[in-house]
Amino acid sequence: MALKEGKTDLVSNTSSNKDIKKMLLLSGWPQSLIDEYVLKTQKQFHKLETRPESALVRLDAVTKKFNNKAILENVSLTIVPGELFGVIGLSGAGKTTLLNVLVGFAKPEQGRVTMKLPNGGVTSVDKDSNLVKAMFGFAAQTPSFYAKLTVKENLEHFGALYGITEKQLVERIKDLLRFVGLENSANTVANNLSGGMQKRLDIACALIHEPKVLILDEPTADLDPLLRKQMWQLIRNINLKGTTVIVASHFVDEIEENCSRIAVLANKRIQRMGTAEQLVGEYAKNYEIEIETRRKDYSKLSKALSKLSVVNNFVEKNNRVVVYTSEPGKMLSWFAKYCQQKKEKINKLSLAKPPLSEVFESIVKNEA
Repeated sequence: MALKEGKTDLVSNTSSNKDIKKMLLLSGWPQSLIDEYVLKTQKQFHKLETRPESALVRLDAVTKKFNNKAILENVSLTIVPGELFGVIGLSGAGKTTLLNVLVGFAKPEQGRVTMKLPNGGVTSVDKDSNLVKAMFGFAAQTPSFYAKLTVKENLEHFGALYGITEKQLVERIKDLLRFVGLENSANTVANNLSGGMQKRLDIACALIHEPKVLILDEPTADLDPLLRKQMWQLIRNINLKGTTVIVASHFVDEIEENCSRIAVLANKRIQRMGTAEQLVGEYAKNYEIEIETRRKDYSKLSKALSKLSVVNNFVEKNNRVVVYTSEPGKMLSWFAKYCQQKKEKINKLSLAKPPLSEVFESIVKNEA
């Protein structure tokens, strides 16, 4: 008995909620598992739909060149407070340049970058370097810490650069070491840390002044799969504390899994931007729902499916029915009622869609 779900909301309204709960309960699913599943999909749905209205950071028609060669052309981008925003692109697509422009390290030839101030005002990032320094934290691909200093000494150094008092810094370092998982390595020389721990130290240095925005450039590069998962857990924890996080990466699957919105950078421009669901939805006209019932007799189900307007096509194969639909929520709600009426039990119910990596490849190919 299994239910696989991608990142599409299967439970997006109250009536569908009740229908699917009943269907799974009648099929033998434990109540605790049903509740957990419904809660998870509901949270995800509402997270995707709820957006603050005002921008925290904005790029307007930005063009950046190096040696008269354009790296970014007419790029516009809006980052809203509290989001975990992802930028994906091939190596050399300009992700690092985009981040450097965002934080004010690189000045564009055209366009401007603005940020919202604590008092509600708006200013350009190139007007007040001290304000930008206070609002942003940046962990680049190349480590910014000092290899011959200990973890604690590095944090003390960066804290002093931001003007944090000695008393405040003691507590801040203590809390930060615990938060990033380096409390047992405070006196270890940075060069002797493992690759994953060095990444954590670099992020800690970027967080020492409690910035409003944390920018991360390829934070999981050169890490093994387990360390990559741990790194993303740390990034999510940072975001949950209220910090707006912007991550650039070529690991499309990681960005899809963790980021609330995603920008696809290709051919010097932002080609697409939105949630993973929105990006996939532009390319995936049909979702694939795979159904396996206890009786495995699909004659009546097939007849009923043939009359449904939400069903674009369906096939029987391997003792299962595969339904192709552009409206999976409505289809599942109908199927829940069908199972209740026919007293049918479910062995398997899964929803499949193209992963974002396929969409990314398609966008890059089309825009090349």
